[in-house]
Amino acid sequence: MTLPEKVLHLGELIAQGDRDRLVREITEPHPADAAEVLGALEPAAIAKFVELVGTEEALQVFEFLPFETQKEALKHLNRATLAQLMNTMSPDDRADLVEELDDEFQERLLSLLLRHERENVLRLIKYPDDSAGAHMTTDYAILRPDSDVQTALEQVRLQAATKETIYYIYVVDAARRLLGLVSLRDLIVARRHSRVGDIMSKQVISVKADVDIEDVAKLSSRYDFLAVPVLDDSGRMLGIITFDDLYDVIAEEATEDMYHLANLDTDEKIDSPLLRSVMLRLPWLLSNLGTCLVPAYVVSLFSGTIHEAVALASLMLIVASLGGNAGNQSLTVVVRAMALGQLNMAQNRRVLTKQVFIGMFNGVIAGLVIAVVAFFWFGNPWLGLIVWLALVGNLIIAGLFGAMVPIVLRRLKLDPALGSSIFVTTATDVGGYSIFLGLAVMVLPHLIGQ
Repeated sequence: MTLPEKVLHLGELIAQGDRDRLVREITEPHPADAAEVLGALEPAAIAKFVELVGTEEALQVFEFLPFETQKEALKHLNRATLAQLMNTMSPDDRADLVEELDDEFQERLLSLLLRHERENVLRLIKYPDDSAGAHMTTDYAILRPDSDVQTALEQVRLQAATKETIYYIYVVDAARRLLGLVSLRDLIVARRHSRVGDIMSKQVISVKADVDIEDVAKLSSRYDFLAVPVLDDSGRMLGIITFDDLYDVIAEEATEDMYHLANLDTDEKIDSPLLRSVMLRLPWLLSNLGTCLVPAYVVSLFSGTIHEAVALASLMLIVASLGGNAGNQSLTVVVRAMALGQLNMAQNRRVLTKQVFIGMFNGVIAGLVIAVVAFFWFGNPWLGLIVWLALVGNLIIAGLFGAMVPIVLRRLKLDPALGSSIFVTTATDVGGYSIFLGLAVMVLPHLIGQ
């Protein structure tokens, strides 16, 4: 069946109240695939689905729905089902959802939570959005170092049903200070009477709750962690950040950088209302309009030269266009290196120098090509010479500004991708037009005489 057919079929089952068939519909496919179908229904139908199949079964699919869809569906649930659903959700997903709600509905949901769950949510939502604490879950498995392996396996088996992951089990003391970790694989292959403290790894890489979540993502990627423990200043366990949450962070940051490089606001989505999309894009376009006036003014200064040699109007666009493309190439490489933590302050000069030389060599080669084309097109060797020199100069500018702009923005504690393309494009336009038309003025008699 196609997706619309699946949505229609699921809607009919909900309307009929056929619980058994609904359970089969959500258990046979992967929960993410089932959520795609369920999410296409109206919020009231989603709420009825949750009430029909029960919170435990429904939650497997419900947690894959977008936050906006979840929020709307929650408003249609009866009080008992709403309380059961919220108390069953994983702590990090529940905290993220509660934080997205308006104050009135937030208070209503918090009042339905068990006391320790409510305190947990309030503690999690106090952390800044971009911190490790805001993304951690308090559902993790623990063991004591003096337990033998056989006892430890029994304890893990008891904890598994309520914990988000048991790939790593954290070894703590009575004060819940982190001593080490042991993987489930290590427990399975260890001798039954061995002590957990003897087989655990003591070299545990952890983070504090106030660490930037991007740094945690880089740490996880570097060491191939499935989860990263979060500790307080005393070394006590606060929670763990699992790979699925870190993957979401990486995807969000990549999207944010992509939007910023394209001068878009990250709040805009493909289904955003028309007026909202216009209002989100317009400020960037107006700011870009302001920067476009600078190269336009530069060109106007040489209007007399262009009038004398009309061929310049055709070729100067090539110089500016190639410069803009080359600048965005350098910009993308540098911003990506920053995002992945591959570029530190000590490397700035080397990166700038490299990008300048890349621009120079590319300019020499591309400039020779367009110089030959210009000669055969207009039959003027001087025209070919100035377009070659202008392209070399502009691609050097492109390499310099493509690397320098994000570096300067980072020094100013701003997002390196934010508005970078506007500055780089302005630099290559102004630089390209100035060099090209300035050279044209110097050899104008040769251009006119030909």
